[in-house]
Amino acid sequence: MDLLKQLNAWGNNSFLRYGLIDTILLILLILLFSAAISKYISHVIKKIHPRNQKVILKIKKVIIWIIAAYAILNLFVPAQAVLNPLLASGGILAVVLGLAAQETVGNLISGLMILLFRPFHIQDLVRVNNGQYIGTVVEITVRHTVIQTFENTRIIIPNAQMNTAVLENISDIHSAKADFLYISIAYDSDLKKAIQLIEEEVAKHPKYCDPRTPQEIKNGVPKVIVRVTDFKDSGIELRATVYSNDNSTCFVMLSDLRIAIKQRFDEEGIELPYPKRDIYIKEIVKKEDFQ
Repeated sequence: MDLLKQLNAWGNNSFLRYGLIDTILLILLILLFSAAISKYISHVIKKIHPRNQKVILKIKKVIIWIIAAYAILNLFVPAQAVLNPLLASGGILAVVLGLAAQETVGNLISGLMILLFRPFHIQDLVRVNNGQYIGTVVEITVRHTVIQTFENTRIIIPNAQMNTAVLENISDIHSAKADFLYISIAYDSDLKKAIQLIEEEVAKHPKYCDPRTPQEIKNGVPKVIVRVTDFKDSGIELRATVYSNDNSTCFVMLSDLRIAIKQRFDEEGIELPYPKRDIYIKEIVKKEDFQ
């Protein structure tokens, strides 16, 4: 017992805030408590299953172990002499760091705002600034967002720009995504027949989603709506509204429909227009011809 007291008294109030054994026990308790809290928070995050789960887990880990490191350092008297002035001058230090690294701090704050309000998630297809950047979000950090384009390249955009950009989240679809299928027919083609063929081909596609409510079906709202949108130089433009589960599905479906509708038009004698010109030759009659 006397040996334990002597060991515990070593460094007390000089190098250590408490005794040696007490300090070791406190360090172990802090580490065990931090690990338990970290594990519990990770369990809660995984149970909620946010789409930015990896980033949130990283931020959680950094925050918890920074607090644990501060608690452990606070057990040492020399460290207190450094930590207390830092905390007392934290406001001044924050101002200095903020002025020295405005862009970095802005990106960090914007990253936290993105993680908090979640305007987009990993694996979302987004269009930034009206098509300046288009691609799939593959990584979100507190500093930047990484977008993988259709060309399989990666664009790294600082979060300060992402937070202020005009962003269209194409993947954020609650029911069905609508796209327009434009088809033109020649002026001398059967317009009603062409509309009927388009409606049939769209409706029977296996990936087409019927957007009608039960009440709309009861009221006789058509499954596919085709409108005449314009009279072009060479033909009549028709537009069909096509619904699908997501953007990639609709892209493939539009291709399938163009092929199927072209085949049906060929079978039914519906002509697809192409540029035509009627040339009139005006004959000039000379006065000598009347004499």
